[in-house]
Amino acid sequence: MSASFSRREPRYRYASFEARVAAAMLDGLVFIIIASLLVTVGSLIVLISSDFERVEPSATALNLFWVCVAAIPVSWVLYLFVSWAWRGQTVGDAVMQIVVLRSDGRPLGVLGALARTIAVLIYALFAAVGVLAAYLVRDSFVAAAAAIGGGLALCVAGFLWAAFDGQRRALHDRIAGTIVLRLP
Repeated sequence: MSASFSRREPRYRYASFEARVAAAMLDGLVFIIIASLLVTVGSLIVLISSDFERVEPSATALNLFWVCVAAIPVSWVLYLFVSWAWRGQTVGDAVMQIVVLRSDGRPLGVLGALARTIAVLIYALFAAVGVLAAYLVRDSFVAAAAAIGGGLALCVAGFLWAAFDGQRRALHDRIAGTIVLRLP
């Protein structure tokens, strides 16, 4: 008797690159709303503290404004983590009817969501390295522009990877061990 039993890979319907881009753009709108709300709250604190610009705002009010501004990237990271840990979907994913799962098809859970969130932050690292390199070569406009362009090119290449990958996985999906599927 020959061993003709072979493990069959489950047949998934991977999300299209276009659906992933649309979901990311919708999440960008969510990010703009969150950032706008935080800046608005901070601005209102300063405005009320200054008695509607009749006096100088208090140092506490100005500090609270900057706390609200600093909370913008933190809120974005929390938005991604909580969305993926809770349902495997951000708002954009839900609208586009796609879901993020582990590579084996199981839900992400807390650890999977943490891994994916950290993997997405690699794009911020690419951009930061580009900016840092530009700062180091700031005496040369061309070199500084090339450094920033290189950092941004790495970010774009990481996302574009999904357009050419058979499983439609971007760089952060490969790092985190996730797949993005269309919902039935």
